[in-house]
Amino acid sequence: MVRWVCILTIFSSFFCFKSSAELITSLPGQPPNIFFKQYSGYIVTNAQHGRALFYYFVDADSENAASLPLTVWLNGGPGCSSVGFGAFMEHGPFQPRIDGSLIKNKYSWNLVSNMLYVESPIGVGFSYSNTSSDYTNWDDTATAKENLQFILNWFKKFPQYRNSDVYLAGESYAGHYIPQLTVLLLDYNRKPNVKPIKLKSIALGNPLLDLEISVKSSEYLWSHGAISDELLTMRRKICNETRFLLESIHNNVSNECTKVWELTDEEMGSDIDMGDLLAPTCVSSGTARQLGALATIHGKFVKHEVGKVAETCLTDRINLYLNKPEVQKALHANTTYLPYAWDFCLGYLHYRREDLAVNTIPLLSNILKENIQVLFFSGDQDSKIPLTQTRKIAKLLARDLKLVALDKYGPWYDGLQIGGWSQSFGGLREGKNVTYLTFATVRGAAHEVPFTSPSQALTLFRAFLRGHKGQHNLSPQVA
Repeated sequence: MVRWVCILTIFSSFFCFKSSAELITSLPGQPPNIFFKQYSGYIVTNAQHGRALFYYFVDADSENAASLPLTVWLNGGPGCSSVGFGAFMEHGPFQPRIDGSLIKNKYSWNLVSNMLYVESPIGVGFSYSNTSSDYTNWDDTATAKENLQFILNWFKKFPQYRNSDVYLAGESYAGHYIPQLTVLLLDYNRKPNVKPIKLKSIALGNPLLDLEISVKSSEYLWSHGAISDELLTMRRKICNETRFLLESIHNNVSNECTKVWELTDEEMGSDIDMGDLLAPTCVSSGTARQLGALATIHGKFVKHEVGKVAETCLTDRINLYLNKPEVQKALHANTTYLPYAWDFCLGYLHYRREDLAVNTIPLLSNILKENIQVLFFSGDQDSKIPLTQTRKIAKLLARDLKLVALDKYGPWYDGLQIGGWSQSFGGLREGKNVTYLTFATVRGAAHEVPFTSPSQALTLFRAFLRGHKGQHNLSPQVA
């Protein structure tokens, strides 16, 4: 089904764009015997401006798909693609091989949930606006409003999922996107004469929550042998990550910070992936590049092989795959012939840099008060947003809300192996202890946890989905 929408602009000219909710018959290179359905296309979020967000939706790979929950996934950046990172690199059903064919991901999250990947905001991936001024100073508030409008309009095209339990999940700058979207969604549910969206829980991986806490990594780097005693002292006393990023936001990096960061590059090596201390460089990469000050919150494109799914130069292959005309046709993407190639991050969008400093911890506090469970999960090899900092925030939230520890800090298991360490906090509800907040590390994982530790991430995701039933999100018995 394709619907054309035409708008008369203030300049008295017409523009048109397509709104589609089409079944993907088969992706180029897709392996045989795929029985779950895939859909993709555009959801119009503002007809007057001609804004539309691109999505990729994958039915659960189960005979009982209709009874399984709906998970909405958002990547960070700000300005990075949920289709490129989330769907094709991390936990979607397929990943491209070097010959352009697709291999099935046996750790895909659609094994346990219907998965909706949204390229948000406009200017990211295939999403766009026909109003050029929209690209010049986009911000968190606009993103949250657009994401809520996307969900409401998406349900109109897919009413069969309107009664599903809904989960919101994402990573990195999604620590801004998801709490802000959650607050708007809960406000929407309180409106009279609306059918509430059945939001159950949110999950945030290596999230940017508070610039004053989240990004400080000096002690983490020192404890991993990546910087010297002397540099640790300099980063503590002269310039830490928070100060450097705040000065970068205002394009006024001091000489003191510049010297500290030059020394950091000298000691660590300028080609190290700060999102994954174990990652070797993709030596054949033609697209891997370090992003700008904003995008460094999300991470580089170079990764390392852990297990059977993740591999160093996968992002090169994703970039090539999603820019093939036959792939875009199969995905019902780029229907307006955008004047630029698909890319992982940023594109033409100029995001408001000051929003990097927005503190979303108060929003999470209000969300927890609404009985929406929260999971923080952290790859323990990520130095961009180290687990130590996210754990501090979890403890702050638990203390301020007077949540009690429901278990001792200890290991959780992926099969017979320790998947990481966790602790849950909660309180009494109807006479029973109920989990509200869980902090979990993922052993050996990087900034994009499902990419480098796919088996552990799937186990964690399963536990997250059953958490709303009153169980702890994680326990030593998880397998």
